[in-house]
Amino acid sequence: MKTIKKILIANRGEIAVRIMRTAADMGIATVAVYSDADKGALFVEKADEAVCIGGNHASESYLVQEKIIAAAKQTGADAIHPGYGFLSENASFSKYCKDEGIIFIGPSEAAINAMGSKIGAKELMKKAGIPVIPGYDGADQSIETLKKEVARIGYPVLVKASAGGGGKGMRIVNKEEELEDAISAASREAEKSFGDGCLLIEKYFTSAKHIEFQIFGDEHGNYIHLFERECSLQRRYQKVIEESPSPSLSDQLRKKMGDAAVVAAKSINYTNAGTIEFIYIPSDTAAKNSPLQGGSERASGAFYFLEVNTRLQVEHPVTEETTGLDLVRMQIEVAQGLPLQINQEHILQRGHSIECRICAEDPENNFFPSTGEIFLWTEPQLQGLRYDSGVQSGSKIDVFYDSLIAKVIATGSTRTEAISRMLNALDKMSILGITANKDFLKELLKNKSFVDCTFDTKLIENQYTGYKKNINRKIIGEAAMAALLLDWNERRNHETFSHSLNGWRNIFYQPNRFELETAESKLKLNYIYKQNNRFDIQSEGKNFCVELIEVSTHDVVCVIDNHRKTFFFAANKDEISIQPLADVTFRFKKVPRFAEPDVATLKGAYTAPMPGEIVKVLVNPGDNVKSGKGLLVMSSMKMETTIEAHSDGEVEEVFVAEKSFVEANTILLRIR
Repeated sequence: MKTIKKILIANRGEIAVRIMRTAADMGIATVAVYSDADKGALFVEKADEAVCIGGNHASESYLVQEKIIAAAKQTGADAIHPGYGFLSENASFSKYCKDEGIIFIGPSEAAINAMGSKIGAKELMKKAGIPVIPGYDGADQSIETLKKEVARIGYPVLVKASAGGGGKGMRIVNKEEELEDAISAASREAEKSFGDGCLLIEKYFTSAKHIEFQIFGDEHGNYIHLFERECSLQRRYQKVIEESPSPSLSDQLRKKMGDAAVVAAKSINYTNAGTIEFIYIPSDTAAKNSPLQGGSERASGAFYFLEVNTRLQVEHPVTEETTGLDLVRMQIEVAQGLPLQINQEHILQRGHSIECRICAEDPENNFFPSTGEIFLWTEPQLQGLRYDSGVQSGSKIDVFYDSLIAKVIATGSTRTEAISRMLNALDKMSILGITANKDFLKELLKNKSFVDCTFDTKLIENQYTGYKKNINRKIIGEAAMAALLLDWNERRNHETFSHSLNGWRNIFYQPNRFELETAESKLKLNYIYKQNNRFDIQSEGKNFCVELIEVSTHDVVCVIDNHRKTFFFAANKDEISIQPLADVTFRFKKVPRFAEPDVATLKGAYTAPMPGEIVKVLVNPGDNVKSGKGLLVMSSMKMETTIEAHSDGEVEEVFVAEKSFVEANTILLRIR
């Protein structure tokens, strides 16, 4: 047996903090490595030691094996935990660690190699008797061959990267004229994310569920599964909400899929933690796809092998909550050469657990990433709640890494109770200063298809394209509060509270006037300070009164027309984010009296939909373009987006260059 005394965590964010928590419980010291962009991050603060490995991009830091190994040697770390992403499924890194006498907390080089290629993995699973999706996984990657194979399989198909995962390098193709562009984009994205542009093609199902089984193996020939996770709620092929147990499976099907997962683990002599991912086609959909062969459990629907993730998964907490096991502890124990401490017959599921991924992204803007500073982050401590967070108030979110910033895990005795606890947590936690998906997650949890378990992987795409928050006329009251707090924020450093709210006006009965801009509209408000923190508000022809009861740095208790309410808020210059307790978050901006002309409104201007890097400029000044033509490619938080022409015209000027960084709403080019 090998004894681990110090672990270097070759990762960042919430997973690094989560690994540190178990290491501390086991009496093991931890080392963080961090890029220049992460020097102020929470995980750096939480580690016992930290080593800067420089750079901003992952390619300059977290993906540089030599820097990781050097940091381990510098600090005397005898083991490396890769987390997920980055080097976690890199066979050469697993070998590098072994060659340097450092324990790699993960599977062997051979297992990673066997499953690292989706093409190779499918062949191994076929030999093991596990059903796989019809498709093409050949070495010939020419356009001509891929076209022939797609014609054989039949549209729609999914073009996907052979290496890696997380939705990178994936494209759905519905018709022949889309195929070449999809192949080019998927290959380029795969090369950038995983260093391998090789693709495979699979039959795409219009209605399916994504079910995965947690597996574990040790060096003594023991293999187990820890039951399944339902991961069907996805956007852009990335999971949003996961739960365990899956509400989609019968006990009979659960056992059959679990047995198949263990067979898969045995077939490659798998060690440590891993996940066998399946696509599950319910019986009604499976019946419509009669040409498909090799599916299992036809009476209850068919399931097919997708891939093996040779690492810990983002969604592992729901398995921990329903089995009572610490998966990171199990990883460390297996890495030390210990046998698994539990047998399959002793593993039981208790209750129900749901995980929501909190991401820095804007669901109202096609889920594009958002960046900036988190002015306020709170995690209400409630029964049945767990938070795996990589941020805190003051954390800065940039464009270099994934948009995932935290996970909220709610557990109850039933699925209904777990959903209720999650909604309560999301109502009461605050994320102010950046745009996040918290309110959107609440909408999903209330969706009828989610509640009655009839949802599939297309739910978000089918029902939430063009999503907008459900905002009612209560916005007037919130706008009134924003006006008061903006005024107070501007003056509080040098004036008393009551005077600042009155604005030091010579004519005390003349109202203060504000115009506030929201994403939806502009609101004009007038207020007059009465006395004892009372105000008369007038907006859109309505009059109401506000009384401030308590005001602190980030929260306020007030009475609006006899309705006592609590708000969380964060102000920055002329902007304020405000969240009424148990309601959606609003962002307001104070409109200046004499506004600067907005360059983005200039005729023919194309602006950046998100902050990010210009990957490729596809046009030059003087080029004639047709509507739908790609103009340039942007990348943010590992997601590529092509900016397309929305009308015919001539490119007048291009304002950006490749490899440059731009903020959201930056003008990129003009077409006349």
